[in-house]
Amino acid sequence: MQNCEPSPQAPKRAELGYIIRMFPQTSETFIANEILELERLGLPMRIFSYRQPSERVRHDCVRLIQTPVEYLVDPLWRNPQSLLHASSNVARLYPKSYRKAVRYALDHSLRQRKAIYLARLLQAAYLARVLANSGVGHIHAHFARGATEVATLVSMLTNIPFSFSAHAGDIYTAKQDNLRERIAAARFVVTCTRANQDYLQALVKQDQRHKIRLSYHGVNLEKFDSHVEVRPEGPPLILSAGRLVEKKGFRYLLDACRILKEKGHEFRCLIVGEGPGRAELERAVAALGLDGVVDLPGSCSQEELLTLYRQSMAFVLSCVVGRNGDRDGIPNVLLEAMAVGRPVISTPISGIPEVIRDGHNGLLTPERDAQALASVIAAVLEDAALRERLSSNARSTVVERFDSIRNVGVFASLFHDMGIRESKRELPVTRRV
Repeated sequence: MQNCEPSPQAPKRAELGYIIRMFPQTSETFIANEILELERLGLPMRIFSYRQPSERVRHDCVRLIQTPVEYLVDPLWRNPQSLLHASSNVARLYPKSYRKAVRYALDHSLRQRKAIYLARLLQAAYLARVLANSGVGHIHAHFARGATEVATLVSMLTNIPFSFSAHAGDIYTAKQDNLRERIAAARFVVTCTRANQDYLQALVKQDQRHKIRLSYHGVNLEKFDSHVEVRPEGPPLILSAGRLVEKKGFRYLLDACRILKEKGHEFRCLIVGEGPGRAELERAVAALGLDGVVDLPGSCSQEELLTLYRQSMAFVLSCVVGRNGDRDGIPNVLLEAMAVGRPVISTPISGIPEVIRDGHNGLLTPERDAQALASVIAAVLEDAALRERLSSNARSTVVERFDSIRNVGVFASLFHDMGIRESKRELPVTRRV
C-alpha cells in the first residue's frame, strides 16, 4: 500500500462531484434544475447524497436527470463496518492528511460541543475511498452546512479542491466563524442573491471576497410559458406554495384571507406544500372561519403546480425573517409564477426586492402586516388593468434576468476553470418537458 499524500487530481477530462445532504427533495427543484442544465451542457458528473430521500419526488426535472445518485451509508449505525473499513483504508492511503482531518474533527467537536463533526469525518472518509481512483477533479456541495462540512473534510483527505453553494437559512443561522472557515477553505462560493453575496463578503477579509460569486437561480422559460392560461369556473384563486415553515409567512396570509372574507370578497386560497407547521396552520384555518375558503392540499409535483399557476389570479408569498434569523433568498416559486405571467405579491426581505419592483412587476408589503397584505390582494382581485401590467412586466423580468440556461452558465464557467470539461456523451435536450 502506498504511503504518500495524494496530489490534486487532473485527469484529461475530470468529473465534477456533487455532494448533497438529501437528493432529490420536493422543495429543492433548483438543485435538480441546475444538475439537469449542467448535464445538458455535457459536464461529466457524479452525484453523492448522504441521506436517502424521505419522500417520493415526482418532478420531471428529477426524472430527466441521467446521472445516477450514489448514496453513502445512511444512517451511520446501519453499516459501521463499511465506515470503519473505509476510514482504515484512507488512513493508510493518506496518513498525514488523515491525521489532519482527525484533528480538525476533534477540535471542532470539542469547541462546539457537537459530535456531528466525527460523523462527518466518517462520511468523508467513506467518500474519499470512493473517489480515490475516480476521475473526480472537483467537488461541489450544496448548502453551507453538513454537505459543505463533508466536502471540506474530503478535500482535506484527498487534496481534491471543493466549492459550495450558499442559499439562505444555511447562511443566516450559521455561526459566522464557521462560514469564514469554509469560505477560506473553498476555491469559490456561489450564492443566489446579491443580499447573500453582500452579507458573506462583509464577513471575510478583502482578499477572500473575490471568491463569493453571484448566480441567480433560473426558470425553464419554455416549460413555464405565459401563453397558456386556464381560468376555472368559480371564485378567483389566490395561490401560495412552499414548505410549511415560519419563514414563508403563511400565518399572515391566513389573517389576510380572514380580512378579505369579512369585507365581502369572494375568492379561494390554496397553500401548496408540506412541513412541520401544518397542524398549526390547520388550526388557524378553523379558528379564523376559513374552512371552505382556504385549503392545504399538501405537496405536489412541479408539473401539477404549473397547472395551478395557470389557474390562479395571483400568487402570494408573504415571507418573513424567522425568529432564529432564517429567511428565504429568492423563492423559486416567485420566479415560476412570474414566468407564467401571474401577478405576484410578497415582502421586501432578503433577495426578493432584487426581483420584484413594487408596482412594476409585482407588489411588496411589509412583513407580518396582514392588513397591508389584504389591501394589495384586494387591489389585484379588483383591478384588471393592474393585473395585466404586473403580469406582462413579471414575465419580461424573468426572461431578461432569470433564464435557467443563461444563468447556469456562471456555474459552468467556474467549473471549467477547475478543469471540468464537456464530455462526448450525448444527452437529450432538456428544455422541453
